[in-house]
Amino acid sequence: MAEDKNAMPQRGKRGLGKGLGALFESEADPGRQDPSQATEIGINQLEPNRDQPRRSFDEASLNELTESIRHQGVIAPLIVTPSETADHYTIVAGERRWRAARRAGLSTVPVVIRHLSREEVQRQALIDNVVREDLNAIEEAQAFNQLMKDFGMTQESLAAALGKSRPAIANTLRLLNLPQAIQDLVRQGQLSPGHARALLALAEAEQQKQAAQTVLADQLSVRDTEKLVQQMNQAPVKPAVRQTAVDSSRDLHLRDLEDKLRRALATRVTLEGSAGQGRIVIRYHNADERERLIEQLLGLGS
Repeated sequence: MAEDKNAMPQRGKRGLGKGLGALFESEADPGRQDPSQATEIGINQLEPNRDQPRRSFDEASLNELTESIRHQGVIAPLIVTPSETADHYTIVAGERRWRAARRAGLSTVPVVIRHLSREEVQRQALIDNVVREDLNAIEEAQAFNQLMKDFGMTQESLAAALGKSRPAIANTLRLLNLPQAIQDLVRQGQLSPGHARALLALAEAEQQKQAAQTVLADQLSVRDTEKLVQQMNQAPVKPAVRQTAVDSSRDLHLRDLEDKLRRALATRVTLEGSAGQGRIVIRYHNADERERLIEQLLGLGS
């Protein structure tokens, strides 16, 4: 499946960016240790981070890492922080290496111990995964949402920290408005984020699920998916008694305008009223989408 040319897009290599690099390298922390001072800790003294943004681990990739560790050991130390249990540590970065090391039968792994707050642990885990490009789009959206909900971060502060634009953060968060079944398709790589965002222009969850199945069955590109959504959004023409050619032409013109507005705003738009007066109804699903639409409308007018 393709974003455009019938091939699922690969995530491009991203740089750290000024904000992300600053978070990753220079957070003031008296407990921070130099990686060269890594120490060996028993593998059973380590526990995964419950707030780890990454939820799925590719089995084939994990097996490859296990074989590599079995022959070469763990080259890059894990970053850990003391947990609530005495002599135990929570993994901040490196859970995949820890899992592979356990499979390889190691009894200890190298770690760098840092004394971090819960916010710093969560933020560092997100940074580590984003830098390594290990999160799928849904996991990334959930991580962004958790940082905003738990730690009061805004879309603007997230964008600055991660070296992204605010619209990019907003577009990622919008994926959480999709039904769980479609989120799972994105998580599993069967549906690209571009396809999923196109489905958001459908107002009803059942319509979105139906469209997703059509996309998968027909291997539609993103542009074809957008066309499918436009067709589904077109209101059926109601038969009218003695409808004049002028009325019919006006209705077609209004439907065409609705289609153009839906494409421009990526949400459902309807025109209501007569030729003389009426209203334009723009629908949104949450506060973030409302802010995105307002920003977009203001930008169109500038």
